Amino acid sequence: MILRLRRSIFLVLALWGVTAASAGAATVRPMLASSPFAPLAGPSVPCLNGPGIPCYLPSELRQAYDFPAGPDAPDGAGQTIVVVTGYGAPFVADDVQTFGMLTGVSAPPNLTVYSQQTPVADAQGSGQTYFWQVETDLDVEWAYAMAPRAHVVLAVANSDDTHDIAQVMREVLPRYPGAIVTQSFGMDETGPTSDPALVETFSPMYLDVLRRGGTVLAASGDLGASNGTELEAHMFPTLGIEPSPMAAYPASDPLVLAVGGTEGNPYPDGLLSDAGTYGAEQAWNEAVLGGAAAGGGAPSVVFDAPPWQRSLHTSSRLEPDVSYNAALVGGALVIVSCRPNAADHGVTLDPTCVDPSRQGYISVGGTSAGTPQWAAVVALADQVRASRLRPPLGLLSPLLYDLARDRRSYARDFHDVIVGDNRLDLTAFGAPSPSPFAFAAAPGYDLATGLGTPDVANLLRDLAVRDSGEIPGNVAHGPRAGKGGGGKHHRFDPSK
Repeated sequence: MILRLRRSIFLVLALWGVTAASAGAATVRPMLASSPFAPLAGPSVPCLNGPGIPCYLPSELRQAYDFPAGPDAPDGAGQTIVVVTGYGAPFVADDVQTFGMLTGVSAPPNLTVYSQQTPVADAQGSGQTYFWQVETDLDVEWAYAMAPRAHVVLAVANSDDTHDIAQVMREVLPRYPGAIVTQSFGMDETGPTSDPALVETFSPMYLDVLRRGGTVLAASGDLGASNGTELEAHMFPTLGIEPSPMAAYPASDPLVLAVGGTEGNPYPDGLLSDAGTYGAEQAWNEAVLGGAAAGGGAPSVVFDAPPWQRSLHTSSRLEPDVSYNAALVGGALVIVSCRPNAADHGVTLDPTCVDPSRQGYISVGGTSAGTPQWAAVVALADQVRASRLRPPLGLLSPLLYDLARDRRSYARDFHDVIVGDNRLDLTAFGAPSPSPFAFAAAPGYDLATGLGTPDVANLLRDLAVRDSGEIPGNVAHGPRAGKGGGGKHHRFDPSK
């Protein structure tokens, strides 16, 4: 089986894995959108590239989201963040070192790269190595940027086939009990492009992480409330896909903290005020460079509502849980070594890239960008808790929803995003009208932005004194019977 990864496509106006899907196979996709590659031109990084696309440096997002500052601020020391990815990046160690040096991260990177040891005989990867290089560098660099003294472990699967992803997780996760696991990929939760075996494969591993004191996070997707099912139906008519609101897996798993997307309000630069503090946000819904993207978010048709969401008057698990900046214009600066291969329209790495001597930079958006940064927030919280002889957070969602039920702590710890929606603009892909499926941002929890984005300093103070979340038995039991999808092979998609 292979999970099909879908990304929010700005530069390539086609779904990933067209060949695989046409043959009855699909992949998991990285959940990202990226700007054109721009060469590094000197000792400083101009956060503007391609056709004039601005991006943020770590120091700016630290200011916007009120990360603690000063000599006694937590920095992730003693914590481990495991980044799970397919294919990896050939020169990730060089890329993250350059990123830290040029952006002024306060400590050198502490990175361990673990490559899948046991091959999977029937794995069928997408071969989209350039996109996975971008995803890998994004996740590693920004987890490191926001928790600079954390140990970042990069778990690299041989491909984006779900068998490979699962295999590298089986090999790596037991080595790092208590780790924070971040995943920026996914696929349709149900239907012809999903796989009913995913839950039984991945949920037990997530449960094991939680039982060992760790936390699991996943990106909610970049193709709006429908997870791009309209595009799938148009491109693959023989699969019989019926467009609908669609949650993404693994973000829809109740054992996972699902991270959605926002953008500045006003767009694109409203996130950071002129004074260098938080400005305002709206639901991520962006059209640029000939494409469009919007934050994933919808009710699950596989999982029942976990206890902490039942006060939302739902019988279904809702995703996302929280959000973070996902815009491409005003995205995250990422250092990469290899250009895309022009011969195949930028899907694979430039074959002449044999060393990191020609590094460049791009702006990257998508729910992929926020997920590793939320992982860093968890690392900071676990560090503070350890200093007080408290256990790690583990299952984080119940604590966040508990904070949100109190008006004072909710106003203190979160930015409640109440503007915008996650309707995908299908006209950017040649359709006559936007997607009919959308969820609007609103006061409190909503399916476009979850609980909102963090005020990190305030959130850490509250998380430091809370009991760690308990794992309810009904969540551990898994999905509703009889639900699932129908593909033979699936690959994870970094934008699904």
